[in-house]
Amino acid sequence: MRAGITSAKEILTEKKLKGMKKTIFIAFAGLLLFAATSVSVSAQDSMMMKPNPKNPTVAIIRADWCSACKELEPIMSELKQQYGDKLNFVELDVTNDETTAKAAATAKSLGMTSFFEANKKSTSTVGVFKNKKQIFKTTHNPDRSVYVAAFDKALKS
Repeated sequence: MRAGITSAKEILTEKKLKGMKKTIFIAFAGLLLFAATSVSVSAQDSMMMKPNPKNPTVAIIRADWCSACKELEPIMSELKQQYGDKLNFVELDVTNDETTAKAAATAKSLGMTSFFEANKKSTSTVGVFKNKKQIFKTTHNPDRSVYVAAFDKALKS
């Protein structure tokens, strides 16, 4: 036997301790990574949810299960890039009860409660608001030119 270790039992105990330390270290590192990711996602969400009050707002009622919403997504994504510095874009997700409750709270904070309540069962609805007044609304409309005209009008008036 090696010096300092007097039995096979002590050798097994030493190996178990090393394994436990390694497992604890890996678990702790994973927890730290998860916490860092959660913080960055929360920070990103809060930055995206602060619209410029001087800009008109585009509200999009959508759901994951909505085929018309999926058709509209690439159009809105392109328009967000084009108008992102001039318009606020807000997605009101009604996929399930949890997302609908969050969407209702967001709509309330933006003064859009009546729009949301009237349209929450009609996914793929887009409304444009200026000074908290609805100036445009369409549903199930994949025509990009309609949105460009509505957005340009909101920016001019």
